[in-house]
Amino acid sequence: MAETGTRVDDAYTFLLAEITGFRLRSGAPLSENRIAAQIGISRTPVREALQRLEKEGLVKRGDNARFTVSQLTRSEVNDSCDLLEVLDTYICRKAGEKLTEQSAALLTASVDTMTQAAISEDRASWAEADAAFHRLINEIAGNVLVADTVKETRRRIQRFWLRAASAQHRLEECSNEHQVLARAMIEKDYAAIEPAVKVHIGHMRGRMLDMIDAAEALLG
Repeated sequence: MAETGTRVDDAYTFLLAEITGFRLRSGAPLSENRIAAQIGISRTPVREALQRLEKEGLVKRGDNARFTVSQLTRSEVNDSCDLLEVLDTYICRKAGEKLTEQSAALLTASVDTMTQAAISEDRASWAEADAAFHRLINEIAGNVLVADTVKETRRRIQRFWLRAASAQHRLEECSNEHQVLARAMIEKDYAAIEPAVKVHIGHMRGRMLDMIDAAEALLG
């Protein structure tokens, strides 16, 4: 049983990386046989991994029971951003209350790394630094349920946002927004946290809605 679980985890990790890394595009069909052969496992763990990704909203199953990579909708963008505004505000406030000198230094370092990656237009390094920033504040805040919800929600939409932000050269501006948020947590300026979160999430929302509008115009 443990071995089967490991194969499912392997398939899940592989597919997640392919989707969030844009190697599998929105709407792309997902062949269980091809994926199984590519990873070197049977179809069963691949199907279980796809079912897990379906629950997370990253893939969907059509009427023919076949999986494809999910498309992003305006409704999903708005719902996800509404949720992130609330939960990120809570997480950042909790993290600010619990920050130590050591964790504050780590937070500052993650923002510095993000900024340098943005200046270098290194999207992969920027994404890693951004993930490290949010992982750190989730760990400091210490609410596992909220952290898991935030992580899943952000992952559903951020794969699209990162592409849009890179194309629009917005990574440096976004790094500055993280800097403002980090400073508010470090200085325990709780009144500044919610506005900073809303500015950041608002820009994320706007870029993704612009991207959807552009795609709809292109496809008619």
